[in-house]
Amino acid sequence: MTKYWVPIILFWFTVSVCALILPPKWDDVTLDGDLAYLPATVTSAIGEAALAEAFPQDLAKSQVVIVVTRKLEKELTEEDLYFIDRLAAPFQNAQGLALFKQAHKDKPISVNEVVAYSHQTTEQLNAKAEAAWLEAELLDRSQPDPLWNLSTLYAKLGRMDESKEYRQKAIAFDDSLKYYKQELLPEDPADWKLFDVWTRHTPVVGEMLTSKDRQAVLIVLRITNEFIATENVRIVGEISQQVQQFKEQAVASDMGHLQFNITGNAAVGGDMLLAAKQSIANTEALTLILIIVILLLIYRSPVMLLIPMISIGVSLVVSTWLVAALTQVNLIEGFEWWNFKVFKTTKIFIVVILFGAGTDFCLFLIARYREELIKNTKGNWAVPKAVAGVGDALVGSALTTIFGLGMMFFADFGKYSNSGPAIALCLFITLITCLTLSPALLRALGPLLFWPWKLETHAVNHSNRPKLFHNYWERLTGVICRYPGLILTGVVLVMAIPASPSIYRTFTTGEAVEVSYDMLNDLEKHRPSKMGVEVLKQHFPLGETTPITILVHHKETNFESRAGETKISALAKSLFDYDDHIVKVFSSETPLGNRPKPYTPFSSDGRAKLILKNHIRTKEVFLSQAPGLAGHVTRLRIVTDLNPFSIDAVQFSREIKNHLESISQANSDWRNAEFKLAGTTISIGDLREVTTNDTQRIEILVVGAVFIVLLVILRKPVICLYMITSVLFSYYVTIGLTGWFFEWIYYDSYEGLDWKVPLFLFVILVAIGQDYNIYLATRVFEEQRRKGAIEGLKSAVSKTGGIITSCGLIMAGTFGSMCAGSLRGIIELGFALTLGVLIDTFIVRTILMPCFLALLTRWQERDEATSDSIEQE
Repeated sequence: MTKYWVPIILFWFTVSVCALILPPKWDDVTLDGDLAYLPATVTSAIGEAALAEAFPQDLAKSQVVIVVTRKLEKELTEEDLYFIDRLAAPFQNAQGLALFKQAHKDKPISVNEVVAYSHQTTEQLNAKAEAAWLEAELLDRSQPDPLWNLSTLYAKLGRMDESKEYRQKAIAFDDSLKYYKQELLPEDPADWKLFDVWTRHTPVVGEMLTSKDRQAVLIVLRITNEFIATENVRIVGEISQQVQQFKEQAVASDMGHLQFNITGNAAVGGDMLLAAKQSIANTEALTLILIIVILLLIYRSPVMLLIPMISIGVSLVVSTWLVAALTQVNLIEGFEWWNFKVFKTTKIFIVVILFGAGTDFCLFLIARYREELIKNTKGNWAVPKAVAGVGDALVGSALTTIFGLGMMFFADFGKYSNSGPAIALCLFITLITCLTLSPALLRALGPLLFWPWKLETHAVNHSNRPKLFHNYWERLTGVICRYPGLILTGVVLVMAIPASPSIYRTFTTGEAVEVSYDMLNDLEKHRPSKMGVEVLKQHFPLGETTPITILVHHKETNFESRAGETKISALAKSLFDYDDHIVKVFSSETPLGNRPKPYTPFSSDGRAKLILKNHIRTKEVFLSQAPGLAGHVTRLRIVTDLNPFSIDAVQFSREIKNHLESISQANSDWRNAEFKLAGTTISIGDLREVTTNDTQRIEILVVGAVFIVLLVILRKPVICLYMITSVLFSYYVTIGLTGWFFEWIYYDSYEGLDWKVPLFLFVILVAIGQDYNIYLATRVFEEQRRKGAIEGLKSAVSKTGGIITSCGLIMAGTFGSMCAGSLRGIIELGFALTLGVLIDTFIVRTILMPCFLALLTRWQERDEATSDSIEQE
C-alpha cells in the first residue's frame, strides 16, 4: 500500500476538501433534546398525542417565565405592578403579530399549525390578534392604539382598503394618530414562537400569577417549541435582552428595587443547550492542546507530531461530514423510511474518542516503525513491516470499540440508538485513515520524520532517558512472574472495596449506582434559569410552571352538563384528598386551582366563581371542542410541591396514575373512562424506565459483541473470557469510585450521577478497555513463539510497557478534557472515563493481565509436565 503513497495522500486531501465545502454542515443538521426521542408507546407520548387530538388549538409546548420580585422581600406596590405590566406589553404585541401573520399567510409553518389553525378562520385569528394588541395597549398606555398596527400591516400586505379602514378607526379613537409615523410592533417578534402570553390581567389564569405573599408576579410566555429545542437558545437570549432593556428603564424610572429573573422549562432547556455548546468548544480546545503537548513530550519532534494530527484531523472532517450526510438520506426518493439523526452533544464523544483512539493507533504504528528502522530495515520496507506488525492489533482494538458502540443501535431511546452507531462510524473512518494515510505520510516524510534529530540520535536519546522505566517494566514483570497468584489476589481484594456495592446494586436494583434525571441539577448555579427557579420556589410551589396534565376521556359523560361538572369537581376533590404533595388542581370547575368548595350562586363570591367557570378561556383550556370529542374529553392540571425533575416527583406521578386507574375500576361513575397523563415529570419517568431497560439490554449485547471480536482475533477462549471479566470488574470499580467522589464534591445537592454516565461509561470502557489488552496479548504471543513462555511474557511487557502507558495517558487526557465543560453530567462522565482508563492502564493491563498470563503459563507447563511423566510411565 505504501508503494502508492502519493495517490493515497491526494485522495484523502481531496475527500477532506470536499467534506469541508459540500453540504450538509454538522451544525445545520444536528439536533438536541432528550424527551422528544422517547418511543411512541410510552405514557407521556401517548398522553401528548391524545392532548394534540383533543386540544389541537393549543400549540404551546413549553414556556418562559419572567419572575419579578422586590428587593428585601417586600410586597409589590400598585406602582410596581403597573410598571411590571409595561414589561408584558411588547410580548402581547409579539403574540398579536404572530397570530395576524398566521391568519394571512398562504401556508402554515408546521404540521401542528395545520391541525390547530384548520379550526380557526381568518376572522377568528384576526380577532385574537386584535385582542392581544388591545391587551398590550391596556398594559402600556404610552403606546398608540393597536388598530393603528392593523392598518400598517394591511398596507404591507398590499390590502389598502382594509388598511384605510383600520387607520380611520384608529384616528377616530385618537385624533393625534393622524400625525403618528412610528410603528408600535417590535421588529420581528414572530421569531419568538409565541403562542400565548399570560399576565396578572389574563382572564382565568391571571390570579394565579401573583404570589400569595404579594411579593412576586409572573409573566408567562407560552411558546410552540419543545422545552429543549435548539432554537430556544436564540429565543431565550432575545427575550433576556428585552428584559435587560426593561431593567435599564426600571433603574432610570426609580424602579431599581425591582428584580427580574427568567426561568421556565424552555429557559432551562436553552441554558442546557448553551452549556452543552460551551462544553463542546472547551472539550475540543483542551483536547487539541493536550494531544499536542503530550505528543511533543513523547516524540520531541514537531514533524513526527504531524502524523497523528493530520490523520485525526482528516478523519474528523470526513467522518462528521459523512454522518451529517447520512441524516439526509430520507430526502432521496424511495428512502423515506430512513430515520437517522445526530445530536450536538454527540460531537463531544466523537472528538475525544477519535483523538484518543486515533493518537493511540498512530503511536503504536510509529513505535513499531522505529523498531523496524533500528533493525536496519530499509526505509522503503520499514513502513509495510510496521503496518504488518501492528495491523492486527489495531484492527482488533478498533473493532471492539466499533462493535461495542454499534450495539447501542438496539436501544429504544432514540438518542442512544443514533449516537452509538454515529460514533462507531467515525471511529471506523479513523481506523481506515490510520492504516492508509498515516503510513503514506510516514513514507513521504522519510528521514525528516525525526527532525531535528537523526534516527540514531533520536532513538538513543529516546531510549536512554526512559531506561529507568525500561528496567522498571523488567523488574515489575519479574516480580509478577514470581508471585502471580499472590499479587492478583491482593489487587483484586483492594479493588473489590469500591466495586462490591456497585455489583450488589446491579443484581438487586438493575443500576450500578444511584442516578439522577434532574436537569436543573445538571446546570451550574449561576445559570439564569436555575437562579430563576431558586427565586420562583420562594414564592410559588415547585411544580407551578411544570404541572402534571391529566386527560380524561369518557364517552358516557358530557362534561359540559350539570352531571359532568359534578364529576369533574368530585375528581378534583379526590386528588386534593389523595396526598398533601398536591397543592393545586386546575380544572373547568376549579380554574384557579383551589380546592372545590360549595358556594351560593347569588353571593358575590358565588357570582364571581360562576363567571370564571363559564368564561370562554376556561372552556378552551379545559374542555375539548374537537369534533367527535367535544363534551367527552376534559383535562386537569396538577401542581405539586415536588421538584418536577426529581425521582420523588416521578414516583409520585406513578402513584397518581395508579390512583386514577383504581378509580376507573372501582367507581361506577368512571367505569370505562380513559385517563392519560402528560407533562415534563411524566416524560422524565418514561425516560428513566426506557433508559434503564436499554442499559441492561445494551450491556449484555456489548459484552457479547466484544467477546466475539476478541475470540476471532485471539482464538483463545480462556484469555478472552478473562479480558472481558477484568474490564467488567474495572468498570464496577470506576463507577463506585466516581459515585463516592461526586457525592463528596456535591454533598449538599447530590442526588446521584447523571443518568447518561453509567451506560456511556460501560460501553466505552468495556470496548476501549480491550485496546491495550489486545495489543499486549498479541505481542506476548509473538514474543513467546521466539523466546518461550516466561521470557516471552517478560519481553512483551518490557517492550510494550512504555508505549501502552503513553497511550493510556493520552486517552485519559482526552477524556479528562470533558471536565472542562459546564454541564455536570459531562463533567461526571469525563471524570469517570479518565479514571477508568487510568485503572485499565496502570492496574488491569500492567498487573492483572500479566498475572493471569503468568498463572496460565504455569498451569500449562504443569499440565505438560504431568502429561510427559504419564507418557514416560
